[in-house]
Parts: sequence; C-alpha cells; structure tokens
Amino acid sequence: MRRFIQLYINSFVLFIFSTHYILADTDYNQAKKLLDAGEILSLEKILANISTQYPGRVLEVELETEDHISLYEIELIDSKGQVWELKVNARTGEIIDREQDD
Repeated sequence: MRRFIQLYINSFVLFIFSTHYILADTDYNQAKKLLDAGEILSLEKILANISTQYPGRVLEVELETEDHISLYEIELIDSKGQVWELKVNARTGEIIDREQDD
C-alpha cells in the first residue's frame, strides 16, 4: 500500500510539472506568433518604455488577452521595495492600469 501511495504521489508531481512546461511552451509559441505578425511589441521594447516611469527589477511577466486586447501584465519591485503590477497594451505600449501590491 505504501508503495502504491508513493507511486501515486510521484505520478501526480510529474503531471503537474509536465503540464506547467507544456503551458509555458504554448504561451511562448503564441507570443512569438503575435510578435512575428506585428500584433504586439517585443517585451524588450515594452520594458524599455516603462523603465523611465517604473524603474526596478522585473519579477514576473504574463501575456494575457482581455476584451480582445493583448496585455503584458508586469510585476516589478522598485528601489523602495514596493511591488507594482502594471497592465500594458502589448500593441501600443500604453500603460492601461497600475496597482501597488501590499
């Protein structure tokens, strides 16, 4: 019984990790497709544009779609230790929304 439980746990962990990598690969492929089609700006350009208003270290970036608009959701930490979450229009580079996390 103990062996069965360990096998089940190992299988579950493997499934979780493999699903994460598959989703990450799919996200990358989708982002590359949009970038190659000229639908979005590169993340490099977006980060260069926002760095003057929001200098800091990037913690996380996600490419999402809301109301048929591609958005970069960027989480960063500034020099004061404040964490910011920015929503940036991926096509224009315009900052749509910003929140300071607690």
